[in-house]
Amino acid sequence: MSKTILITGSTDGIGLATANMLVTLGHHVLLHGRNPGKLEKTQQSLSTLPGGGRVEGYVADLSRLPDVATLAQAVTEKHTKLDVLINNAGVFKTAETRTQYGLDVRFAVNTLAPYLLTQRLMPLIGVSGRVINLSSAAQSPVDPEALAGRVRLSDDFTTYAQSKLALTMWSRSLALSLNGDGPAIITVNPG
Repeated sequence: MSKTILITGSTDGIGLATANMLVTLGHHVLLHGRNPGKLEKTQQSLSTLPGGGRVEGYVADLSRLPDVATLAQAVTEKHTKLDVLINNAGVFKTAETRTQYGLDVRFAVNTLAPYLLTQRLMPLIGVSGRVINLSSAAQSPVDPEALAGRVRLSDDFTTYAQSKLALTMWSRSLALSLNGDGPAIITVNPG
């Protein structure tokens, strides 16, 4: 049975490899990317794969939380059900570490965007669905001041590691709060 699956950050790396596999298995894959040209090229490439899977694309910059809300709205307008949400998009190192809203880009993309997107899409996912969050073996205690954007951390690895532990923490908290009465919330370390 074909599933409808949204994969953030699906124009390269793990996201693209996952999308490729799912399309060849016949699933309806909702691609996400922040670069419209790259997303279009990915859509065209995946559309030619055997297996009968369909693809559609959504553009959003996940470092901008209003874009995350717009992405969720766009998916909600086109779909009544989402079987799987794969929060794959992530940032380790970037030249510009602050968003226009004063947040660290790693916390915005790796932690806050997946949380907001998951919350907005929960009505589509339902109890039989899955939310899969890509975390990392790199994890470090979270400085709440850094998460809130009030403190800048000194190096990329520390910030990344904190953002990935924060992702794992909210994933566990959400799973526990659902008390078995919602979709499975799964956090994986692809390494």
